[in-house]
Amino acid sequence: MADSVAGIAKLPIGLPAKLWILRLASKRRGPRHEELISWGAAHPEIAVGEDWLSKAWWGAAAGEIVRWHLSSSRHRDAALKLVAEVEDSALEEARKNGQGVIVATAHLGPPQFLLNWMVEQRFPLLAWTATQKRPAGADHATYLDPRQQDRRSFLLVKSTLHLRRGGILLGAADLKTGERTVCLERLGMQRHFSAGLPALARETTAPVVLGLALWKGNRVHIRFQPLEMPDSRIPGEEQDRAWLERYWDHMQSAIRHTPENLRFLRWAVELVEPSAP
Repeated sequence: MADSVAGIAKLPIGLPAKLWILRLASKRRGPRHEELISWGAAHPEIAVGEDWLSKAWWGAAAGEIVRWHLSSSRHRDAALKLVAEVEDSALEEARKNGQGVIVATAHLGPPQFLLNWMVEQRFPLLAWTATQKRPAGADHATYLDPRQQDRRSFLLVKSTLHLRRGGILLGAADLKTGERTVCLERLGMQRHFSAGLPALARETTAPVVLGLALWKGNRVHIRFQPLEMPDSRIPGEEQDRAWLERYWDHMQSAIRHTPENLRFLRWAVELVEPSAP
């Protein structure tokens, strides 16, 4: 059992030790490594060499182990202790005068880590996330699922009110949710983005900061940086596309240079079932 990602997650040792064990496991070839090799061959703009392969596998596996820890109130603190650095001056600047702020995140780095960290800070938070991904033992924030089609109008109204009351909205745009999507191509990949978040930013004029929690070695670094809004004189849908292009451009460095942060490669490892509370 300890040879599997799930087995490593549940070993009675500290989380840093589990991450080091994964480093060793990432050097061994297996069927899913071969799938990663095939994926890399189809994406030469991103994937280069054995080092890329090991880091990509490690990042996907480490993300699963961290996600397992975050899903349990008993193990959550151990995961949050992985934070090595927080660059949050852009968030603090945006929150001046009590105004609402949109934190636009992406599916990079360890899953659910930024959400859990922000909940831990006791921010006035509304998060767009699946209901089953609510942080363990942290019910003071509000959670809305953007995938529920019959609730999308409610989600946008609730989010607008939350921002106008000075709250923080956390959401990712790199998902194909909502009725209107935008397809962008970067680094040899085509991805569909939801236009809901940029449209909300346009309608509310709330300041937007990008928020990411990314692996650096075996630790997690959290950073926020401002995202400038496009020219308000261009038509709405063109503004939304320009917003998404800027958003995606900010992600390119992490995608190109840090394969351990490519969370969308989770299929390359065994997924770990959530922990008991």
